[in-house]
Amino acid sequence: MKKYIIGILTIFTILSCEDFLEEEIFTEFEPDAFLQDQSGIDALLTGAYGSFDLTGFAGARNYFNILSEFPTDIAWETGGGLNAQVVPIIGFNWDPSTGFFNGLYGQFYTSIAASNNVLSVTNTVEGVDEAALQRARAEARFVRGFSYYLLHNLFGPTPIIEIPEGASLDEIAALGQETPRATEEEYRAYVEADLQFAVDNLDFGGLSSRANRGSAYAILTKFYLNNRQWAQAAAAAQEVIDGGGYALFDDYTTLFTVEGEGNNEFIFRFECLIGSDQTNVYMPHAFPPNFPIQTNWTNFGAQFRTYTAFYETFEAADTRRLLFVDEYTPTTTGVLTPLDRDAEGNPLDDVRSFKYVPDPNAQGNFHGNDIPYVRLADIILARAEALNETNGPNQESIDLINQIRNRVGATPIALTDFGSTELLRDFILAERGREFYTEGLRREDLIRHDRFIQQAVDRGIAAQDFQVLFPLPQAQLDNNPNLEQNPGY
Repeated sequence: MKKYIIGILTIFTILSCEDFLEEEIFTEFEPDAFLQDQSGIDALLTGAYGSFDLTGFAGARNYFNILSEFPTDIAWETGGGLNAQVVPIIGFNWDPSTGFFNGLYGQFYTSIAASNNVLSVTNTVEGVDEAALQRARAEARFVRGFSYYLLHNLFGPTPIIEIPEGASLDEIAALGQETPRATEEEYRAYVEADLQFAVDNLDFGGLSSRANRGSAYAILTKFYLNNRQWAQAAAAAQEVIDGGGYALFDDYTTLFTVEGEGNNEFIFRFECLIGSDQTNVYMPHAFPPNFPIQTNWTNFGAQFRTYTAFYETFEAADTRRLLFVDEYTPTTTGVLTPLDRDAEGNPLDDVRSFKYVPDPNAQGNFHGNDIPYVRLADIILARAEALNETNGPNQESIDLINQIRNRVGATPIALTDFGSTELLRDFILAERGREFYTEGLRREDLIRHDRFIQQAVDRGIAAQDFQVLFPLPQAQLDNNPNLEQNPGY
């Protein structure tokens, strides 16, 4: 299934900022009147995947780029109509009314609602094979747990919406308007239970755009890692490495192309297809002004730029460096123009990431490159990090890191290079930056390493400690008086 059909069930429409003060419905169907067969279950499950999808402008750009990289040491933005909205994110001047927060909060709770619908129907339907129902429950709980995990990355614990059996629509609406935030302990237990259920009831293999045992273990790995549960993270990562059948793709420079998207390194990805409502909109933001583009491509005024200091952390022989443009010849001048440093050696902070190599068959804004959320390289480095935090520098961590570096021609490291946990920790953080730039992992990595705020301060930004979490959206506070804002806002 190349794309999940978004909007197959209109009850799952993602709410806009303008209508978000309307009642939130966390499940909305009448089981006796709904399709009571496998096709009905499949339709509901497709709706859950579709509402969870992080592609396009509102999903991929806002989550992976604006909120996850622009407050970090990798990338920033200038120009276009987007700039006024993004400047507060870059400068740590956001507030509860910032629209990006409400949009993603609404999207993830829509996917939670859709997942709850699947679970409710599978508990009442008759005449459907029980094994198929259990798989559907496992996929729904994967989507639900993943959605809560992403909410936690942005905001910390949020309300957990449980729908009692036989609840009326009024009672369900009241849950959305009255449920307080869960505690950290409650939240972690809930997410872990959902993902563990998926692990226990799904098999390895299948599409990397649908839940399977490998993707459930992978998200569990990241969940444990970001919660600094090192032993659990190391164990979950090993399950992925041993049992998933995944392999590092030989050529990093084609890993993110349309031609390379069928690779066996992507563990969970969001599929993009030209002509659908699931597309990759990154490249129109990355082309420099007057870059020689194809006639079927678009070049936006909103420009996504990479800091020179980050670009220069790559060794010259590192093939990951090849996916940056550090100079080009504009069509208007015919003069070779640098993007890394000017003639006096001053950093321009204008290098462009072309990681999502432009799709030759793109249609204007829309390219077909699939967007990975987690791939094997992430899990390998996660295990290396967890083992270092548990045991200090060790040969297995070094060997795991060298798998990543050998693939791209970077100089291998040796155990003797690292005399302390702190030294290897710093190297792993830097290596994760080099491996996962433009993939939206930098903010969470910096937070886990207690570097997010300090790196902003080092860039001259008056960031404050409480900003490791974004504020709960004001629209949600207005809608639910029992919600408590994050400290500092």
